[in-house]
Amino acid sequence: MSSTKVWVNKPVDLEVLKQFVTKGFFTPFLAQVLINKGFTSIKEAYRFLFPQLSDFGDPFLIPDMLPAVKRIYQAAISNETIGIYGDSDADGIIGSFVLYDFLVSIGCKVEWLIPSKEKEGYGFHAKFLPYFKQKGVSLLITVDVGISAADTVNEAKALGIDVIVTDHHEVVEKPDTIVVSGKLTSKSSPFYHLCGAGVAFTLIRALRKFFYEQGFFRGDNIPQIRKYLELVGLATLADMVPLLGENRTITFYGFRDLSSPSFLATKLLIENSRLNGTLSEEDLLYRVIPKINAAGRMGTPELVFQFLKENEETKAKELLTKIEGINQRRQELELEILSSLENLAKREIERYPFIFLAAENLPKGLLGLIANRLKNQYQVPAIVVSIENGVGFASGRAPEGLNLFKAVSKCEDLLIQYGGHKHALGFQVSLNNIEALKSRLADEIKKLTLVSKPEKEIVYVEAEVELAELLHPENLKALTYLHPYGEAHLPPNILIRNFEVKERFLLKDKHSKFVLKKGLNEIIAIWFNQVVEDERIRLVLGQPYVNTYRNTLEIKVVDVR
Repeated sequence: MSSTKVWVNKPVDLEVLKQFVTKGFFTPFLAQVLINKGFTSIKEAYRFLFPQLSDFGDPFLIPDMLPAVKRIYQAAISNETIGIYGDSDADGIIGSFVLYDFLVSIGCKVEWLIPSKEKEGYGFHAKFLPYFKQKGVSLLITVDVGISAADTVNEAKALGIDVIVTDHHEVVEKPDTIVVSGKLTSKSSPFYHLCGAGVAFTLIRALRKFFYEQGFFRGDNIPQIRKYLELVGLATLADMVPLLGENRTITFYGFRDLSSPSFLATKLLIENSRLNGTLSEEDLLYRVIPKINAAGRMGTPELVFQFLKENEETKAKELLTKIEGINQRRQELELEILSSLENLAKREIERYPFIFLAAENLPKGLLGLIANRLKNQYQVPAIVVSIENGVGFASGRAPEGLNLFKAVSKCEDLLIQYGGHKHALGFQVSLNNIEALKSRLADEIKKLTLVSKPEKEIVYVEAEVELAELLHPENLKALTYLHPYGEAHLPPNILIRNFEVKERFLLKDKHSKFVLKKGLNEIIAIWFNQVVEDERIRLVLGQPYVNTYRNTLEIKVVDVR
């Protein structure tokens, strides 16, 4: 059969390869993989492959971390009531709970609120400040939100409430208050790519260190925070942030700690998702995380927060049943909306370089999901707008390589507010400005997509290997240590050569399964959603992964020749 893709071997510096093999004691195969992931230092390659908890950086390197910790310390010793205001997605809810749980564990009085995105839209809304004032809150900490809410911060000050913003979205206009964010560090910083829960966890690390130095903890009663990694790791995977720097260490340990969870909530989530054997990223992304996200998207984020803090198993199971029911309704509603927008989306991409759909009263909590589905289906940027009372509430998603945030920022004068990342963002726009916004965005996106796409998809080969080398115990161990994969840390594309196809199967009439064999070595390779008629396969390009049911290494085929 003829290949549908162009295979391009990534060049490897032979001198660096020699150093990795002779001085780093990596196998040639593993050295190729790590070098092609961008590592030129043996020390940094080892740190990435086998991270240690001691690799976590000094949290006080983040600007405003010290004043944030000092203000929280003052609140703790003065018995002030601290408020937590979180975003309603998985990242925001988990980050809010982690911060809440830590502060309560050290004796702080804490009130929390996670407004419904379905009812309120994204943002740090001033309308909730009187609620905190009524609760006696004198210090309010945001989680995963607030970086663009300068006006709300000023209103809080007018009410006598101090605000600490913890967030990870792009900084549009830094509020005049204490702001803790990895985005305020350099792009090469290990903190730059932290998600909202990651920022909250880093704040906790700083708090524990500072409180300890002040003699706050009596005896050896120092709170343990390793347990939070299973939750922060989930949030990091959920938010699709690059798994670099601190995120690599967070997800490495969080991913493995889920095999023996510390929290009842994560234990029940995994059990109810019927996950057996070794966990995979796909298990978490498609069977666990959507349940956490669903309640927030459908207007009841407080259910998830209550579930995370519940220690009584019967009550926790009742809450999880409600959450799973909400997720089921979310799936049904999402499909209904996508079906209703299908013809409009097709017409859009015939005229514009992106999809821009506006409709009355779409569920605000589902806008991001719908935009992401459209982006994946048509491989173009997608923006979905819900119009309510003359205002459009929008979520946008963009494919890898296109900075949608940059395009939207060029239209700032047409927007009420906006915020987000390169590939995922939200904004509000007056109904009167929607058509002008669409037209200008079309021009801006065209500028960002001037480079024509190749006729055939290019796939980069990161290492070539034979079965005996691939199945060498040292390589097998290293491949398991590379998990979890995610944004900016994708599974390597490896080229397997010099084998025979021992067996061929067709699974569910749409997936091709091969057993590759050379001597005593065999490995299963599966090409999902591809039926292969030609049996003369000489080369397989694919990604190694652990089959969670068999707990064995297999190959996810990308292409064959």
